[in-house]
Amino acid sequence: MIDVSNLYQNRYGKKTDQNFSKIDITPLINSIISRASVRKFSKKNISKELLTLLLTAAQSAPSKSNLQQYSIMVIQNQSLKNEISKLIGDTKWALTAPVFLLFLADIRRNIKITNHKGYNHKNNNVDTFMNGVIDSALSMQSMISASESIGLGICPISMIRNIIEEVKNLCKLPKGVFPIAGLALGWPDEKSPVSIRLPQDIVTHYNTYNEKNLMDKINQYDERVFKVAPIERNKQRHIDIYGVAKKGTWSENISRQLSVAERKDFKKWLKNHGFSLE
Repeated sequence: MIDVSNLYQNRYGKKTDQNFSKIDITPLINSIISRASVRKFSKKNISKELLTLLLTAAQSAPSKSNLQQYSIMVIQNQSLKNEISKLIGDTKWALTAPVFLLFLADIRRNIKITNHKGYNHKNNNVDTFMNGVIDSALSMQSMISASESIGLGICPISMIRNIIEEVKNLCKLPKGVFPIAGLALGWPDEKSPVSIRLPQDIVTHYNTYNEKNLMDKINQYDERVFKVAPIERNKQRHIDIYGVAKKGTWSENISRQLSVAERKDFKKWLKNHGFSLE
């Protein structure tokens, strides 16, 4: 029998006084709540049939107005994986997974369909860009949930956007298509710890947005995380600018990260590659 209170405690780093005993939790919910990213994979392959089903799960995600403005690229060619691995820096372990995928926001396909049918496509704008990104993200999450429910390990790779021009050239991505993230997928060769998340009284708002006692709650969260997983020197952000933090907390680290501009040319790249963002 699944101990739901323990699942809650592992995810938030604290107990709750709520009684979950009458909830008949499913294996899928258990898989989702207890999930953790995997960064080390066994050499066991994923069969063509299983991959087909996982791609089916990905395509079963909700899609805005059924426009399906996304694509999925499966990177199988070893030389191509090697090229991406050389470019991706400390995240090159992701390419050791038996399957590596790119989830792509794709407005190109529907532009071509609309023009082919004799209409003028007039929706290459920020809303369409956002819908394509959300469609792609929902598709990726659907594959993640399906994969982890059968024991596979995954890790999303946002770093792929740091090398977006190189990936575009290597994978021959046309205008109107860009990777929102990569996804490493395989059978895990490690037991990863569950990350403690922000408490619900910070993230969840009922009826109106509420920031009451925000920083007090953040400080309490920092302490819970620090006891279990203090951020060590090698994972602290921008120590070349700010030095080593005396106390490696979550809020200190994300504040350092967000104080230095990342991917400054991303909007320019998008506008040069088929996204008008009007």
